[in-house]
Amino acid sequence: MYQIKLSNRAKKELKKLALNYKSKVTRIIDLLSENPFLGEKMSGEFKGWYSIKIPPIRIIYTTDFQNKIIIIRAIGHRGDIYKN
Repeated sequence: MYQIKLSNRAKKELKKLALNYKSKVTRIIDLLSENPFLGEKMSGEFKGWYSIKIPPIRIIYTTDFQNKIIIIRAIGHRGDIYKN
């Protein structure tokens, strides 16, 4: 099982989500701790990161396989998630 860590940005964005999306995202995060390959590999400037789509929300994360840690970098609407 993998340990989940949320970046400060991800924590803030999770708090801002509407309740129905928040429950879906937390459910996916729980599943992610069991299977770090749920997301799709990203390319380009985001190479090495993974993305999970919960329309219209995205979860962007990286995985440290050696230490069994998943770091969630960002959670948010698909139009805003790739900024900054």
